Amino acid sequence: MSIKWYGENHSIGGHVTNTIDYLIPLVYSAITGVKPDLPDDIGNRFSNIIDVACRHEIAHLAAMALIKYNLITDEKQVEIARKLVYDASYRDIKNNYTYNLASKVLTDGKICFIPLKGVILKELYPESFMRTSCDTDILVKKQDFERAVSLFQNIGFEIDGDLNFHDVSLIYDDSNLELHFSICENNKKLDYVLKDVWDYSVKSENYKYLETNDFFVFHHIAHMAYHFLAGGCGIRPFLDYYVLKKNNYFDEQEVVKLCEKAKIGDFYKAVKMLTDVWFGKSEHTEFTRRIEKYILTGGAYGYFPNNAAAYTVMNGGKIKYVLSLAFPKYSNMRVLYPILNRFPAMLPFFYIYRVYEKLFGKSSERAKERYKVIKGQGKDFVREVASLIKELKLN
Repeated sequence: MSIKWYGENHSIGGHVTNTIDYLIPLVYSAITGVKPDLPDDIGNRFSNIIDVACRHEIAHLAAMALIKYNLITDEKQVEIARKLVYDASYRDIKNNYTYNLASKVLTDGKICFIPLKGVILKELYPESFMRTSCDTDILVKKQDFERAVSLFQNIGFEIDGDLNFHDVSLIYDDSNLELHFSICENNKKLDYVLKDVWDYSVKSENYKYLETNDFFVFHHIAHMAYHFLAGGCGIRPFLDYYVLKKNNYFDEQEVVKLCEKAKIGDFYKAVKMLTDVWFGKSEHTEFTRRIEKYILTGGAYGYFPNNAAAYTVMNGGKIKYVLSLAFPKYSNMRVLYPILNRFPAMLPFFYIYRVYEKLFGKSSERAKERYKVIKGQGKDFVREVASLIKELKLN
């Protein structure tokens, strides 16, 4: 089966929109301890619920509620649910070890650092394993970045992949540390505020700093906006926002000021609206339904057709978008090819190299698939995405 969304046939499972009405109460129950009011036949929907929940990184929460309230009785289903909870707990233990090790390395090296995202969020959940993370995110100052990487390599961390525009991935004993030298998102509006992260941070202990509570929430919303444009941010960030709000973690007025400064005030309003629908008492509106559909199709890490439609709109059409992929701006190129930082005059030669690589190199198949998606986008689909971006003022 497939789900019809905005005139496009996205093969992501026809059960998605129906399943959300079961999944959200289960997740809410896991967080609050309130028994979900769901039909007795929920076992018949188990596969669909877990399928959607896995794509949004919240399957262990649904599993917790299903087990706690005996909503499933089939032995195989119970075994699957228990494994999901066990895996989340194990991942949390690994991430804790990685964070504690990273903290020691940076402290011993006298390098100031800021723990980011899930490292902070999980402490606000009833149990830390409830807020899963694929990696551990830590920020250091740009001038300390190379030395920090060397310190981690000296104890066995290995660089995984290329330098990103704001971080590098370091692997240690099957755990992933994302070491940031910036939290900027390569988005001019967002980065206007995000670049000042150290100005919005306070010393916690030794060399450890923390983002102020209000800036932390702004950073969370800005990251959601970035992923929204990249194809979707998933359900979990909305749950995070609910938990932050439930813990009275921030000053609403201060967060609004920061969001308006970064031109995402309307996006923040939409986040609050959909959070109140999913985890509060608000009723859906036509607007929140449209956002919900976009979020559901995207999963936790985005969906390229969503991404392609968004960037087609922001680049002024398919042809301009394809050209932007072939010839990224210099700020992107110098991250992809660091030698450009020293020799910017070589940019034309690297554009030629990039085009050759996309046409004939190891990434040619992926480039062809992306082009097929962009070319095949229906007008109704792009128009709806354009409408959402315009209404949220993300363009």
